[in-house]
Amino acid sequence: MINVEIVRNYNKWREHKQINKSLIKKITQNILLRFDNFSKIKQFELSILLTNVAEILTLNKQFRNIEKATNVLSFPSNELNWQDLYSKLEFLGDSDYMHLGDIAFCYEVIYNESCEQQKTFENHFIHLLIHSILHLIGFDHQNDTEANIMENLEIEILSYFGIFSPY
Repeated sequence: MINVEIVRNYNKWREHKQINKSLIKKITQNILLRFDNFSKIKQFELSILLTNVAEILTLNKQFRNIEKATNVLSFPSNELNWQDLYSKLEFLGDSDYMHLGDIAFCYEVIYNESCEQQKTFENHFIHLLIHSILHLIGFDHQNDTEANIMENLEIEILSYFGIFSPY
């Protein structure tokens, strides 16, 4: 079971009714089912903040010391490494509960990027959600190898939902 908490701190998000708990649960489940190591966990939790440029600026400055708006910020609750996800190790212990982390999305940045890239707002949001969840479970793009692995997984998941590769 995946429990999703959504906080909407900006009214423009209400225009996108497709972006809801059901969508977020479906995408999260699709990602987690790809890794056997998550199969023993019975309950996952994920917190989503749908906000605006002012709040994302504050968060980016506070947590990353970057004074710039960004489309999304991910805050993992666990220090996972993507390589462990493919091993048969019991890296998660005996817990049957896992808080994946928190994700903050910025409406204005996502809107502007979707217009510039000629994508629908919803498809761009889904891509960023997939990208963020992968960060929460230990994926990163600090070098070309990691970036290729993460991007290929994103493309595969996007394809499952009928969305073309953004790369």
